[in-house]
Amino acid sequence: MSIHEVKALGPFFFAEQDRLRGGPANELCAPEYTAQIGANPPMPLAGHQQFAAMFYAAFPDIHHVIEETVAEPDRVAVRFTLHGTHTGDFMGLPATGRTVAVPAIAILRVAAGKVTELHAVFDQAGMMRQLGGAPPAPAEATTRPR
Repeated sequence: MSIHEVKALGPFFFAEQDRLRGGPANELCAPEYTAQIGANPPMPLAGHQQFAAMFYAAFPDIHHVIEETVAEPDRVAVRFTLHGTHTGDFMGLPATGRTVAVPAIAILRVAAGKVTELHAVFDQAGMMRQLGGAPPAPAEATTRPR
């Protein structure tokens, strides 16, 4: 795969999740695919698909807005924002009808045209604040510590 193909694979990987309304497409992932999302333990493809299905059930209109991609021959980093409306139960929080915009970064390792690993972080605390399930962020300090 050329570096341009690797770079294009990153946004396509997330566009396919939005199209399928679930986790990564089987055909884009290697058999040994693993995903590490935030502090969650690593999960195989089926686990990532279940994790994603929980999001799409709670936020049926959720979608990835890709903001930046950076690639090397064997990996692509994707910076994106998840946008969606909370209309279903999510992690014990009943539907609020609120919209969220959650920044995230994912690094995908690629071999032989397939994604073998995903490492991603997203602003989970910020998302829960937007949903009203966490206290607001502390106000910025107006003075510098001495």
